[in-house]
Amino acid sequence: MIKYALVLGAGYAGFRLAYNSEDGVHYGKVGDQTLRRGLSLFFAALAAGLTYAAVMLH
Repeated sequence: MIKYALVLGAGYAGFRLAYNSEDGVHYGKVGDQTLRRGLSLFFAALAAGLTYAAVMLH
């Protein structure tokens, strides 16, 4: 259970880090928001996947 909490935490941290990595500028256009959210979700999945792989090896 602790392993899955680490994976979820890494995914959430990856999303927040990627989403808030801009200069504090919040995009007003829908397309820009979709792109920003999509890239943030991609980095969240990447962080969670890498954490899952590392945790399951041990």
